[in-house]
Amino acid sequence: METGTKNSQRQLKYYLESHHINGVMLVNGKNGSPIVVKNNETSDKQKIVKANKLFAIASLQKIMTGTAIYQLKQKNQLNWATPLSKYYPQVPGSKEITIQELLNHTSGLINNNRPSSPLKNQKEQIAYMLKYIKYDHLHTWDYQDVDYELLAAIISKQTSLTYNAYIQKEFAKPLKLKQIKDFSEVKKEEVPQPLGNNVDWHKVTVTTSSDFGAGNLFMTPNEYWKFVYNKVLKDPNMIKAFSRQAQSQAVSYFGGVYFKGNVIYAEGSIPGYNCCFVANYKTKQMIMLFSNNIKYLDLKEASDFLRRNYMGEFVL
Repeated sequence: METGTKNSQRQLKYYLESHHINGVMLVNGKNGSPIVVKNNETSDKQKIVKANKLFAIASLQKIMTGTAIYQLKQKNQLNWATPLSKYYPQVPGSKEITIQELLNHTSGLINNNRPSSPLKNQKEQIAYMLKYIKYDHLHTWDYQDVDYELLAAIISKQTSLTYNAYIQKEFAKPLKLKQIKDFSEVKKEEVPQPLGNNVDWHKVTVTTSSDFGAGNLFMTPNEYWKFVYNKVLKDPNMIKAFSRQAQSQAVSYFGGVYFKGNVIYAEGSIPGYNCCFVANYKTKQMIMLFSNNIKYLDLKEASDFLRRNYMGEFVL
């Protein structure tokens, strides 16, 4: 990537412009730091996406939750086969559901409910999740946020810290991340507002409040890059462990990311905010996209484009 960085920047800039994407892309610079490629489709300062401004990372948070679970496994506090019933026996089917199945979305658990107003804290988030959780007995692939909500709750129970406190202690402090906030700490003016007029701040806070462990955090693109580069790409043992688990599944997913060859990738989407990253864990090449004016299908198209064109032969 570094030999063609300037060319890559021009190509990425063209992609943003030609698809009228209001947002930023981050691509490898020197020493693991990102170069920012931006495109503004608006002159409204409140709606311009910036690499150093908070953004709703949505499901890109799942790799953080997955990494936290891996850390606890390394400390022998749990393992892939640990049953959910150890922590939440009241969940239907909990004796038959393992942490491994939560990590790869094969738990059979479903919860697509949304509250009418934002949930105020972790206690309310867990209570709401448990109230509406259902079990379909099918341990097949089904992408459900509730899997990672339960993992976040397990992290809290196992460590006697709130999930957010664990993230601050284990990730924010060591990496010197100054801009990583729970939805409840974020003010509207700190975040670029969606370019469309069909999403209000109430909807954003309701969504993020109920995506505990799977989308309750806001980060700057720069600091999210710092997390993935240092805590994920620089941990070959974790990637190897995740890859091994992913390969045995119908869908190659584990710990918050999809696997394809040497590439890991993920997408995050809530109303008004879409983001993704693709990375080659062998070469540490990486590209991220954060936008507040595209739809989920546009995000998928961009993610596919980046994997196909920038990860090249490693994507089959």
